[in-house]
This record gives sequence, C-alpha cells and structure tokens, in this order.
Amino acid sequence: MKKLTSKIIGISSFTLLLSGCSSLYTDHSNDYQDEKPVENSLKAPANSTSSNDRLVIPNENTIADLESSKPFVTPRAKFIFYPMVAVGITEKDNAIEFSIPANVSQSKHIIVDFLSALYGAGESISSQTESLITSVPFEFHPQGSLASLWSSITRVYPARTAFSFEFTVIEGSTLVSVQFREEQKDSEPSDWMSPIKNEDAYSTAIRLWGTIGRKLNESSAYLSNIDDTPDSPIWINHSGLYSIHLGNNVSLAEIDAKLNAAGMYVMEGSENVLAPVPQEEVARIGDVVDFSIPIANGEKQKLFSVRRRDLDDVSWDKREYSYEITQQKAGDFLYIDVSKMEYPEVVSFHLIQRFVN
Repeated sequence: MKKLTSKIIGISSFTLLLSGCSSLYTDHSNDYQDEKPVENSLKAPANSTSSNDRLVIPNENTIADLESSKPFVTPRAKFIFYPMVAVGITEKDNAIEFSIPANVSQSKHIIVDFLSALYGAGESISSQTESLITSVPFEFHPQGSLASLWSSITRVYPARTAFSFEFTVIEGSTLVSVQFREEQKDSEPSDWMSPIKNEDAYSTAIRLWGTIGRKLNESSAYLSNIDDTPDSPIWINHSGLYSIHLGNNVSLAEIDAKLNAAGMYVMEGSENVLAPVPQEEVARIGDVVDFSIPIANGEKQKLFSVRRRDLDDVSWDKREYSYEITQQKAGDFLYIDVSKMEYPEVVSFHLIQRFVN
C-alpha cells in the first residue's frame, strides 16, 4: 500500500513540475502569424530597363490553340489500290506467257523474290541458268498428321507442284514462258504443262502476273510519285485482287457506260450487284436444275430435277457479285468483291480483263 501511494505521489509531482515549466516560459511557435512582411523596393540603376515578372514559353507562337474535342475517327490506309505496269499475258495449251517491259535481270529478280515469298523458309530455286529458272516443288495443300501417316503406310504420297520460267528477249522486252509439272515421291514427274490445267498453278501464275505489274511500277514504291497515273487502268491491292481505275469524279452515267462496254449487267432489285451474264442466266440457290449422270460417248442422262442447295458447281461467269466505287487520291475505282470464291485472284483477273479487252 505504501509503495502504491509513493508512485501516485511521484507521478503527481512530475505533472505539476511540467505544468509549472510551461507557465514560466512563453510559447513563441505562432508568433510568425502576427509578423508583418518587410517591403523593400528594388532600386534599379539609372536608365536601366524596368523588370517585370512574366512566364516565358519557348516557341509560344508556334503552339496551336486548344480546340474542342471531336469524335474519334478510325484511321484508314491512304492508298487502297496501287498502279500496275501493263504486262501482256497469253494463255496457250502448253504454257502461259508474260510479255514484261523490262530486261531479263529485272524480270528474274522479281520472279525469284516471288518464289521466295511463296515458299517461305528455305531455298525456293531448284536450278537456274541464264534463260531458265526451275523452282522446288511446292505443296499447296499440306497433309495433316493422319493423312501423312496413311501416306507413309500406303507409300502413296501427294503430288507437289514445280514451276519453270523460260526467259527470251524480244524487242527490248522479256518474254517469260511459265509451265508447271507434278512431282510425286517414288514416282516419275509429269510432263511440263500450262498452268491453266491446274487450279493451284493457275492461281499462282495470276498472282505472279499482278506482282510483276506492281513491282515494275516505281510509283507504287515511292509515294512521292503516287499521283502519276500509269497507262494500265488495272490497279491492285495488298490481297492481290484487282480494280479498274475509272478516272476522277466520274458520274453514274459514265460508270454505267463502262459497265455496258465491258459486258457487265447490273442486277435489278439489288443494290450494287452485277454479273457477267444477264439476270435470267445467273445461277442462284433454290433454282430448279437437272440431276444427270454421265453415260457413254461423254453424254449425260437426266434422272430427275432438284433444287440447287449451293453454288459449288457453278462457274465464275454464271454468278453475281457485289461491287463498290471506291475513292482515293488518284481517283475513282471499281472494285468487284470476289472474296467468297475459292480462287479469288483468278476470278478477279477474269472479271477485270473484260474492261481492257
């Protein structure tokens, strides 16, 4: 009890001591609030320039004023279609020939680059001489794991496609003869044939034709010359599909005249749809067609009539296509949408040739 009383007395005495100290000494911590600022004017020398406080912003005159925000617009590529040099093309029974307005060296360079891009990683050239280039065989439809296993069991491997390019100099230009053949493992290769006899080879040849035309046009590589209009009305986009350069600010009457001259028919009742045949000859889903089977002498015998469920068996010249008039800096362009076709480059090539032939 005495110890507890002693602790209480000690704490009380210490508290009184602190309170007494604070009462003896004045607190000056807030004196600064009552202080008055000292105002001393700066005395500048005689004939000196007066000073003033000013915010200096570098290049202030070149900074644009703040404008009100506008709705965001998704940026688009400035150039959709690119010009092509006119490259002649002739389809023969044994080859496709390109008439290239360039020397052999430049023609070879374009074709070798095209084959390298087509093949991907690895060497795309099998052999090369001064007048002939032969590619390695390409596999356009790679096998899956099961199909590859089946081929290794049966020893029946898929055919691959090789190309040859023969170069001939004719009157300052280069004539390139394109052929292909099929090569199969453990089998003799076929004879050299025209690409028109194989859909994959034909599509590749048409893509090469468009690549040559674009690469030869320097204005497609140097945007400073993009306003130069080439002689050929055929232009090409990044996907290898073609369009027709109509001119600048063409009217609807001029567009109709160009379509009529090309043998194109605008479909009634549909907006921006055309076909290379009259409306009554266009194949459509739901049409009643004959179901026939082949018989002797190449003839067919009708069994019954059915309604067409799809357009897989319809050729490109019996279909209808949507089109649009696209405007860019070089003028107005007619673009026909062939994206639904199995080989869009070939169909685009055939349709666009109607406007130049």
